Amino acid sequence: MSAIWSAIDTAGSGVDVDQTWIDTVGGNVANMEDGVTPGKPVYQAQYVEAGEQSNGEGVQVNAIDVGPKQGELSYEPDNPVANTQGEVEYPVVDLGSQMVALTEAQASYQANAQVLSDAKTAYQSILDIKA
Repeated sequence: MSAIWSAIDTAGSGVDVDQTWIDTVGGNVANMEDGVTPGKPVYQAQYVEAGEQSNGEGVQVNAIDVGPKQGELSYEPDNPVANTQGEVEYPVVDLGSQMVALTEAQASYQANAQVLSDAKTAYQSILDIKA
């Protein structure tokens, strides 16, 4: 029976990490078009750094790394936030790599959720046998 609890704990920690990963990707995509006047703070993309839990039974978010402080300049003289040279600064976020990360995070989330569901079914079967 401890194997079932271990599976639940491990998959549950995976779901937590996956949700954080999905949330950070969503934030990156949502903010990738947030242009600012050059010299002002620009959105820094976020990246989840995950690792093994200290007890060896699952994963955890070790850190949220951030992208570069300096963004990419674009010449847009009609943009209301453009500087006197007509430049706007945008966050460094690659949509393609964010979509790949989102696909990976969703697949991992689904796999962990399936393990949780299967473990629940197994636990319920054990309870039915004992009853």
